[in-house]
Amino acid sequence: MKATLTLLILACCFTIRAQQSTIPDNEHARLLIGKKRCLIAYAGNDHSFTLETPLHSAKPSDVPGFITIDKQIVQATVVPGDKNIDLTGMTPAREKDVLQKYMNYELDYYRKKLKQHYSHLQTEWLTLSGKLFLVWYFDMPPTYKLVSRQVYVSTLFGNEVMDLNAPVFKTDDWGKARGILVRLAGTMKTFNKRLDLDDLGKKLNKG
Repeated sequence: MKATLTLLILACCFTIRAQQSTIPDNEHARLLIGKKRCLIAYAGNDHSFTLETPLHSAKPSDVPGFITIDKQIVQATVVPGDKNIDLTGMTPAREKDVLQKYMNYELDYYRKKLKQHYSHLQTEWLTLSGKLFLVWYFDMPPTYKLVSRQVYVSTLFGNEVMDLNAPVFKTDDWGKARGILVRLAGTMKTFNKRLDLDDLGKKLNKG
């Protein structure tokens, strides 16, 4: 079981720098389960976000940093943006350009640093609740026996990028994985302050 879990963690860790050394563990969002609501929440120094998921469908995953929703593991991660670029107040065209470059940078890191060769990359743009998201997905190398495809949904979040990721174990399940991420993205609420996640969790438990 330990060997299988280790392989699974390695296969799932394509949220590249988030799972390497650049981003500490607390840059992953937390799962908060209450009596009537269930949230995935992240609190930064001066900005935060929440994502809402059906109450009885989400639970912590055996894979560190991931959450299980309807038997699909997902991850919500905040990735630092380019410090030389002001990511606030952008036009939609500029947002697309920045997100495209971010995706290309991550893929380049994956290909050159991790020596892995993805294939069949596809992208699409979605506007959900007035917020622009880049949906991108690709097939994993044949050497990855556990994961066949990776699905991402990315958006600008302050001067950072918020990534939702779902590794797909069976190719036929990729539509389900994409649907879960898109539904989560559509519930995203942002706050220009640091949320107290412990306090938020207590409030959720009170109903």
